[in-house]
Amino acid sequence: MADFNFVFRDYSEEESKIYEKAIKEIIQNIKDGMSFRDAVDSVYVEDKELKAFIEDDALKILIAELCYVSKIPFEELANMLKIPLDTIRTANREMLEDIALTLNNTFNKKKGGNA
Repeated sequence: MADFNFVFRDYSEEESKIYEKAIKEIIQNIKDGMSFRDAVDSVYVEDKELKAFIEDDALKILIAELCYVSKIPFEELANMLKIPLDTIRTANREMLEDIALTLNNTFNKKKGGNA
């Protein structure tokens, strides 16, 4: 995890609305048969940094829902989304690192000073 650069971002109310709307549109576009790239590219977000977070999160959401919940193999998801398998694997690794970091931060906050 030494090379892992996790970025926390606090969204404004407006950014949160843009984020939620874009995620929903991307997911719907994929359900309608678009490739991942086309689904992301079809959603306009002026802020390029926010758009990058949305793209990253959308892929992680798809991995969580389709691979972990629906048990679709990574290879099948990569074919469905028309993206390289390595992209799925990298996003999955990052997602698991995100989860580990969140759990560690949560545990450390609850740990208190009685040690």
